[in-house]
Amino acid sequence: MQLSRHAKKRLSQRCLPKNVLRTIFEYGSERHSKGAISLTLDREAIELAADGDRRVVQKLEPFCGAFLIVSDGEKVITAARRTRRFRH
Repeated sequence: MQLSRHAKKRLSQRCLPKNVLRTIFEYGSERHSKGAISLTLDREAIELAADGDRRVVQKLEPFCGAFLIVSDGEKVITAARRTRRFRH
């Protein structure tokens, strides 16, 4: 997993730790979004990452809704926290 300059800047601005970034990259729910892939940290991803450990769940819950946009070459383009509901 590589980070673009934009993604590095956004991680710092949006207070997303690198361990949360890795968790989203490994366990995030995948959606296709305008030629890229959106990986979202949702309840299911948190449960998969925690594997029954309550402490891990408590650490990840504040970041529920955070997402990454990843290019085809597995390069993280940007990272953000969801502020609105999904439109289907």
